[in-house]
Amino acid sequence: MAEKNKKVKRKDLRKQRWASIIAAVLALAMAFSAIAAYASHLLNRGNDETVNPEQQYDSDAVRSYCLDEIERLQKYIDDYGPAAPVLGELVQNYALLIQIEETEKASEEKLQGYRDNLKKYSRDLVELEPDKPEHRLQLLYVYKEIDEDEAVIAGEIATLSELLHENPDPSSTLMLIGFMKSSKQQEETMDDEIAWLQDHLEQLEESGKLDSENRYYYAYLLGEYLEETQAAEEQLALIMEKESEESAIYSAAKNYLEKLQQKEEEKEK
Repeated sequence: MAEKNKKVKRKDLRKQRWASIIAAVLALAMAFSAIAAYASHLLNRGNDETVNPEQQYDSDAVRSYCLDEIERLQKYIDDYGPAAPVLGELVQNYALLIQIEETEKASEEKLQGYRDNLKKYSRDLVELEPDKPEHRLQLLYVYKEIDEDEAVIAGEIATLSELLHENPDPSSTLMLIGFMKSSKQQEETMDDEIAWLQDHLEQLEESGKLDSENRYYYAYLLGEYLEETQAAEEQLALIMEKESEESAIYSAAKNYLEKLQQKEEEKEK
């Protein structure tokens, strides 16, 4: 019974991980998007009411909440030392504070203090768990948000790229490619990353090790960056043939297939 429960928990964790990865790959957005939604989440933790992401929120209440959370989280670090979840929460709260204060035209001195702390805790998170690509991706978006020097950004991209080549994680590589595209990094660097990921996924396919999850990433790479829509649709069809209609990956493949087909129809008009 205990072993069965462990298997169920692993399955549930995998479903959660898959759902979050799909959202990340499709959105290619980090902590600085959907500020109203995050603010509502902070203020409604523990409530059963459904929150409308588009609703207005009280900036004073959110600011107060964030500052209280920062004080609590920093005290935890002072008492017990840094922990990844705590640092992650600090990053989120400082990111939100920056958005609020920029909107309300706060003093540059206050903003710079928040930006310095945002960068500090993002770097601390990377130093604490240097092999976690999600922390390095978050740091890149922080760098972009605070207009960090391009040489520093390029160095972090190179470090993350090396990490992902040693320990392949196609979802993270896709997010890195998305970051390079959105931040207008050198086109040659982005093309190299696209070529590496294509080669990695094709090797998996040739060896029979391309599971549905990685096949989805392959389809996304084909559809979004290699302009091979038909090939992408074929990969998505293979996923849908293999997976249950109730599965998250089936739904993701179906939704992306419909998106590609819609784009093709619009081109033909």
